[in-house]
Amino acid sequence: MASVLIAIKLLWKRKLANFVLVIQILLSIIMLAQVFVAIEDYRDNLRAVNELPVNNTVVLSIFDYYDTEYVTQQVLSSPQVESVGRVYMGDIVFCNNVSCNLAAYNEGIISRYSPELQSGSWLSDYSSFSGNAIPAVVSSDMKLKVGDVTDVSLSDGQTRKITVIGILKEPTQYLYPWGSASPEYFTASSVISQKPVIIVRYTDFGETSVFETPMDVPITTSIFIFLKSDAADTNMDTFRTEWNKYGEITPMQSLVSTFNTNTNTMIGGTTIMFVVFLLLAATGVLSNNVIQSLRNRRQFTVYYLLGMDWKKGAAVEVCRVGILVIFTMALSLIAGKLGLLMLEWMTPARAFLFYGLVFLYIVVMFTAVGAGFMIKLMREDLSGLLKDLQQGE
Repeated sequence: MASVLIAIKLLWKRKLANFVLVIQILLSIIMLAQVFVAIEDYRDNLRAVNELPVNNTVVLSIFDYYDTEYVTQQVLSSPQVESVGRVYMGDIVFCNNVSCNLAAYNEGIISRYSPELQSGSWLSDYSSFSGNAIPAVVSSDMKLKVGDVTDVSLSDGQTRKITVIGILKEPTQYLYPWGSASPEYFTASSVISQKPVIIVRYTDFGETSVFETPMDVPITTSIFIFLKSDAADTNMDTFRTEWNKYGEITPMQSLVSTFNTNTNTMIGGTTIMFVVFLLLAATGVLSNNVIQSLRNRRQFTVYYLLGMDWKKGAAVEVCRVGILVIFTMALSLIAGKLGLLMLEWMTPARAFLFYGLVFLYIVVMFTAVGAGFMIKLMREDLSGLLKDLQQGE
């Protein structure tokens, strides 16, 4: 108990310096949270985009003055095309008191695309709809389990009953194309989404008016063209000549390859930025801590002369560092509650991992200097310390 009281006295004596020290670390933790979320988001997008079908697949971003159904029929009439994949995007719906997207996939998509699941089965395992409830794959934030049956409220006031057959892996990533198919502009947000979702088979849903886009809403529709295997080596210029009048066409493999390269570059750049920032923060924190440790060293010399042994001094230093670690960690938890650490962008497992990294980071910051200080203190000659105290006299 005496060691704790002495440690508190040392901290309080230099309360302003300690406050600055804790704030420095807290600011670096906020930066760490931003980098952590950015890197995890890049990695999620890499995983999701690489789940997309790329072999013998091209993407056609249809010009808004063409009817999508008309273009689809024209593309299907080509002898080189095996099938066309379509994602029908519905208006916002409510299910289990959660606002979410509604995505309906046609057979072309269902048979070739399978997002990673947390549990259950994909739509391709259910060849036809039978019964009163529509088979659906949902995101985990819907708080539903495989086998649950629930109602979905559509934007037009109608309701549909679904039965959950699969749960998407956290964090949710699923096919939801709407943007450009140009390699230089291709981003994950153009083809995937992380919002809560209900995914169904288009033919199972019955009423299709919910998938009709309002006239005043500008949106680019992308279709996935799956070529026959013997057409794989056909020159892309042939397809461009045939379909370029309908929109912008690009091989899916080219889109994914470009995205992977750009994303890996962003991950590397973000990591370097964090390392630089971390080194700057560590320099400020450690220099502050070194100054305080040197002052405490003089204080411990006086305590030693008054009869306190080095073991007691080590216990005081451990208590001082422990109090700082606990106080800083508590402030980090408060910062998380206030939304400063971007926890809303993390899954519970990732938030737990992040706080583990934060705790390790705080401990290293405070103990690196303290440990060196105590080793030096116990190895130094007492007479040298006394001369320092008396300015060499």
